[in-house]
Amino acid sequence: MKIFSFVEGANPCRGGTGIGGVHEIMSSLARCGNDVVLNISDLHNPGTEHYVQPDIRSAFACKMGSGNYGIVVYPSALERWTFLQRWHFSFSMVQPTLNYNQDIDFIALHSLYSFPVLTGYLLARWFHKPYAIWLHGVLAPIQRQISPVKKKIYGWLIARAILNNASVIVYTSQGEREETRCLHLKSPSVVIPHGFDAQEFGNLPSRGEFRTRHLAGHSGPLVLFLSRINQKKGLDVLARAFALVLQRLPNARLAIVGSGDPPQFEDQVMSWIKESGITDYVVLPGLLVGEEKMQVFADADVFVLPSHAENFGFAVFEAMASRIPVVISDTLDYAKEIETHQAGISVPRDPQAFADAIVRVLTDRNLHQKLEQNGLNLARTYSCDTMGERIERTMKHILRGEPLPPDLTPQGG
Repeated sequence: MKIFSFVEGANPCRGGTGIGGVHEIMSSLARCGNDVVLNISDLHNPGTEHYVQPDIRSAFACKMGSGNYGIVVYPSALERWTFLQRWHFSFSMVQPTLNYNQDIDFIALHSLYSFPVLTGYLLARWFHKPYAIWLHGVLAPIQRQISPVKKKIYGWLIARAILNNASVIVYTSQGEREETRCLHLKSPSVVIPHGFDAQEFGNLPSRGEFRTRHLAGHSGPLVLFLSRINQKKGLDVLARAFALVLQRLPNARLAIVGSGDPPQFEDQVMSWIKESGITDYVVLPGLLVGEEKMQVFADADVFVLPSHAENFGFAVFEAMASRIPVVISDTLDYAKEIETHQAGISVPRDPQAFADAIVRVLTDRNLHQKLEQNGLNLARTYSCDTMGERIERTMKHILRGEPLPPDLTPQGG
């Protein structure tokens, strides 16, 4: 198959990182033998530089597995139109993709409220191409509360049509699907969990590099938060929880790794840190990628994520693949599975509950070792190869006019 994919990029106005998992989704299809081009507005995600090509023709010629895969990045509107840059209006994307769309077999859209997704949708409708849409948690209840008036207007104008005309909606968890039942979407759907390369985290750098650079060589317990720094991540809960941790483990330190989304939200996080009286025990090194990201995983003793909602949570699984015990909120879609496999601890979004769980992990060596091993075993089951096979199978069923694979439509599609 020849597949076009569309997604908004890593816009600096929103913290400098794009939607997680899109590169893994599309590259997994290439490894299955398909030819895939990922069309992105603004900037590619950090760490994907190797795959960026100057044009669609070059992207289709880049070998990956038994197929081909490349990323083409299109700039936003002119720099003086900053309001257009913020909303990813990449008009330069339209003509190149229009020229190739006649030969495309399938279109993949990622998220909902962006110009690239609108472009892909209009191309699919104009050329009568089937398309799939991944929501990436954008319809979670907490996300629907952000800019609700704008989303309601856009929903009435176009978003509802994008959702209801899709050949398939791809959810990454059953929980993500349940969150949208009240919207009564008409398109069929499948549940295909994300995948990632767990082996990448099996050979971490030597311990100590992050601590030397950011903590003056501190050797005590290190609690790690690594994600986008925004409203839904629960950093207010974490700040109060860590203050309680320090009462019992005064030698502990907290690293909050990531970029503000939006950048000014970091000021709110700093105010929570000051209010909790933990300023001297916390470091915020910003966004870390590549080797620096591996260094912080190598140095962490426990990973925490008190988020309101996560349809997958890549950092959680990356931490488990790095043999780091995880403490997460029970509102995450995969919290129940992690608990069932004794691969981590899930607790209510309450500072005392998080503090108790963190202290347990840091002081009970047997528990720490059990969570390390069980987390690693669970993380390894979420492979890119399995994800790619399931997505490819779904697309082929649609192209042949067949019902969606029954094993991917639990509890109804």
